[in-house]
Amino acid sequence: MKKFITLLSIILSLQSYSQYLVDTGALIQGGVEDGEKLVEAYIKPLNKAIVFGLSDVTYTKIKRDDDHYLDINVKLAYINIPQEDWTFDVTKLNLKNFEPKDSDKVMAQTVFGDSLKSITLVSKDKDLLGRPLIEFDTPTGSQKSAMPLPFLGATYRLKYTNLSLNFIPYVPVPDSDFKVGMVGMAVQQDLAMFVKSLRDKPFGISLQGSGAYLYGHSDLHIEPGGITSPISITMHTTGPYDNQEINIAYTSFNFGTYFNYNLGKHIDVFAGGGYNLGTSKIMVTGTYPVYVSDPTGMGSVVAEDIKDPLDINNSFSRTKLDFGVRGDWKRLFFQVNYSPNTYGGLGFNIGYKML
Repeated sequence: MKKFITLLSIILSLQSYSQYLVDTGALIQGGVEDGEKLVEAYIKPLNKAIVFGLSDVTYTKIKRDDDHYLDINVKLAYINIPQEDWTFDVTKLNLKNFEPKDSDKVMAQTVFGDSLKSITLVSKDKDLLGRPLIEFDTPTGSQKSAMPLPFLGATYRLKYTNLSLNFIPYVPVPDSDFKVGMVGMAVQQDLAMFVKSLRDKPFGISLQGSGAYLYGHSDLHIEPGGITSPISITMHTTGPYDNQEINIAYTSFNFGTYFNYNLGKHIDVFAGGGYNLGTSKIMVTGTYPVYVSDPTGMGSVVAEDIKDPLDINNSFSRTKLDFGVRGDWKRLFFQVNYSPNTYGGLGFNIGYKML
């Protein structure tokens, strides 16, 4: 069992993306107000990918010829990230204290951006020689245009109703402090239960609802010294810096209608549409060294300790279309679906029927 959990933690690519959240901690050191805007812009595509990805691969076939059966399955949502969300324009964030060092280089990377590129931000406040008081580099990205989101599942099927459970065990990311877990449920109801004329047809119409909750946690390790300054810094910092944490939480809900058609003994095609919505929450707690210009206006830098600097909440929603094909055999089944929407992509589901 231990080896299985270790293997699972390696293949859960979502967790490796969550590790990029740790890099955002350094953005806080340039000031909480600007830091919140920069962190939010950097991770927004990841938030969308998780919220929308958790609603994927939730269709399950209604089998009217079975009174009930149970299956276990492995699902994978492969979420495409739009190219316009690989970067963000720093000048559009209306930062209070910082600006790009080079006015021709204003595009910073998001978590999905280039892994080798960053831009330098400098303080708008200058010293007596006209030099910026503070400067730092924005984080690089993962350089991946799509995000795999795999999870385990089990479905109990009655004659007209499917009940599904999906989950990711709460396991650590290898070689990091990050842990991520997920639990979700889905219900699908065949309308043939209420409309008798549908029961002997080669097609079906079903209603579906699903919900999921993903959560994660990591320690942070941000010490004084993450900021470059041309002048001496007055340190009003005492720490401690061993209480730093980042916590993430996502909810995702999906409601839709599916149409399926039987092409033969083993193959079905399906199509559906609905509405997908959810929330993201990022909390950074603990004590952090933050560098600000001297409020006395003497052209110097003061470092101060700030507690619990970030609590970022966002909501997302979209309409969703879904198309797919499913193959069922005596014990095994395999399903592929495609969503053409923004933050859509391919979904896969393979399972084994227990009963």
